Amino acid sequence: MAGVIAQELPPILQQLLTPNQVGMLTVTEVEVSGDCGLAEVWLDALSAPAEWLKQVEKVKPKILHLLLSKVKLRREIELRFKKDTGIDNARVISEKLK
Repeated sequence: MAGVIAQELPPILQQLLTPNQVGMLTVTEVEVSGDCGLAEVWLDALSAPAEWLKQVEKVKPKILHLLLSKVKLRREIELRFKKDTGIDNARVISEKLK
């Protein structure tokens, strides 16, 4: 299920959000709970304004509606968007090693 969500989300995000709002978004990871009731989605944004995650949260109901129309589930799923800090952490570690 995580793979399906990871595949379906990028076009939905592109449809609902402009690069001015969120920069260039990338879905880096999706984890789905065992009962498929919760999906945690990690996002990374290049050239994004500081409050890009708030822009994603504003359209979360629309994202969920479009996602559920493509992914047939027996029950509604809760989406939790999180900022992927892995790339930032890698940059900090790389700078420390120099």
